[in-house]
Amino acid sequence: MDPAQLLPLWGGVARTRQLLEAGISERELAQAVRAGLLERPRPGIYALPGADPLLVRCAATNSRLTCVSAAAHYGLWLLRRPKEVHLLRPDGTFSSDRAVIHRKTWLPGEPDVWVASRADVLLHALQCLPELEALIMVESASHQGFSMDFLRDRLPGRRNAAARSILDLVDVGAESLLETLARTHLRRAGLHVEAQVDIRGVGSMDLLVEGCVDVETDGKEHEGKKRRLKDYRRDNVSQSLGFAVARFGYSDIVHRPEEMVRQVCAIVEARLALGGLPRLDLL
Repeated sequence: MDPAQLLPLWGGVARTRQLLEAGISERELAQAVRAGLLERPRPGIYALPGADPLLVRCAATNSRLTCVSAAAHYGLWLLRRPKEVHLLRPDGTFSSDRAVIHRKTWLPGEPDVWVASRADVLLHALQCLPELEALIMVESASHQGFSMDFLRDRLPGRRNAAARSILDLVDVGAESLLETLARTHLRRAGLHVEAQVDIRGVGSMDLLVEGCVDVETDGKEHEGKKRRLKDYRRDNVSQSLGFAVARFGYSDIVHRPEEMVRQVCAIVEARLALGGLPRLDLL
């Protein structure tokens, strides 16, 4: 077998042992390197040209990407790129001042794959990351069908109380990390918030606050002209039904959450003062 066709099975990076066990000879490996089909970034490591350097590092140290560094691999929501690489190294023989090393594993990953299991990635995130960053990762996993009870059962005792409290914040309604963050901030301000409420003639409201304010969280997908026109029409219908509408973008929700909450509270107060709130059971 052509070794360049085999390496994608391991993310484009493999150790010499893996390739030899797969039936590739050392002569074939040398020929592939000379032909430019493979690179040998470190002794005992072969990689496809352009392979992820983090995976090369994992192969060289017998580690796996985990926590926030493995979020993209599993399609999990990610608030910001990590400054340090997060690695799973259960045997404890590797340390680095440029990496966060996780030692514990709950569910082994696939053999010879340089990314930890989805379960380990999420559990490491819950024990390691700031609260909201961990929340958006596990909530996106929940949308993928991953069991939150599975995670909770593996976080017993007082030392894991903070991690379990993050799971208490998970809501199945949100469809983006912006919705998750906005919902959490608004609920902590004491507001009643429902996620993804379907209103006839309008569609799904991102967040319905106090039964009268439609809070929309606008990511990049709302920047196009056609989408903006659709949003305008939708907002007009919402207002004709008696809802106030407020829209917030990424910078509002991520960088200025206190101001977002202040504005929503003011809009709610003004709308409640008008009376005659929408009857959701009639819509």
